[in-house]
Amino acid sequence: MLKKLINLIVLPLIALTSIALVQAAEVSKLEEADIAVSSRANDVKNNALKEALAAVFLKNSGSPSVVLNPLIKAQINEPEVILTQYGYFEQNGELMLKASFDHQRVIAKLRQAGLPVWGSQRPLTLIWLTVDENTEPTILADASISELRDDLTQASANKGIPVMLPIMDLDDVMGVTVNDVRGGFTDVVFVASARYQSDYFAIANIENQGSRVMFTINLFNKTRTNGVLQPLVAQQGEAADNQQAVKRMMNILADYHISQYAIASTGSNAATEVSFSGLNNMTQMVNIEAYLRQLSAIKSISLHSFKGSTATYNVELYSSVDDLQRLLDIDSRLSKLDTMGSVESFYQQKTDVAQPTLMYQWLGQ
Repeated sequence: MLKKLINLIVLPLIALTSIALVQAAEVSKLEEADIAVSSRANDVKNNALKEALAAVFLKNSGSPSVVLNPLIKAQINEPEVILTQYGYFEQNGELMLKASFDHQRVIAKLRQAGLPVWGSQRPLTLIWLTVDENTEPTILADASISELRDDLTQASANKGIPVMLPIMDLDDVMGVTVNDVRGGFTDVVFVASARYQSDYFAIANIENQGSRVMFTINLFNKTRTNGVLQPLVAQQGEAADNQQAVKRMMNILADYHISQYAIASTGSNAATEVSFSGLNNMTQMVNIEAYLRQLSAIKSISLHSFKGSTATYNVELYSSVDDLQRLLDIDSRLSKLDTMGSVESFYQQKTDVAQPTLMYQWLGQ
């Protein structure tokens, strides 16, 4: 059943209408799930509602084991308690049940169970992927109409991992070759990736070797450490076919991103201050507060001060300041500003060391 539930997850992602200008992506409809049903009979409906709620828990946590937790299992067995609406529709000739649940209660149950919560803001990964097309290796382009391109799109949606492919225009063709990707020349790919406003880039390969399909994937962020690009993830393996290879690679990406961005409560009562500059109207203040409240690392916020064009918030956290900063750093509406030393701030429980204020310029409306 767990495998079936995982395969049912389809997260509608924000449309990447201009892939060179988009950073991060917002996953929507985290409270909904669509389930294929054989009829509208009550017993079929009841089972479908359970599957739908399990899928919603999976969407909001990212961890497949979430449905095995006793508190979550108990809630899944009583989906009507947090059900807000359901209905039926047809898709490709198949009857589907669409169910929506109370999102706040879903998150509250995950917190109660001590499980990670994965927010709607998720990092965007640029993938340089070589594949064998018509016996010739090529770099998969965003505009490709191949089945493998469709497989990647579906796997990305199923796992809730926003990805993008290079457009392979003249700049890309002149900058990166198949040999660069297959040879793992990270410096070359790093330079070519700079034009894309993604949070991460991956170098991946799928090769057909007789009856075997081999794959490799290496994930990088765009920050050099001591001048050297170090892979965050480096894995290889064998798959039954190209579709399975794509699924395996997306699972690898998902495991890493979940470890970084799905936040579980540590019970440490950590807190800090976050400042946003560049504010000139109340709409921006409202949008900032709404943004902060939906971040999975934040327990509560309160306005500390508003001076000039800068608002500073007291922020209580479920985990650490580092977790919060990782979430803030992937939002394109924010530009990180340097902090000048330590400032008066909240303290983590049982420590006398002040945390520096996180300072950002707000670029949104």
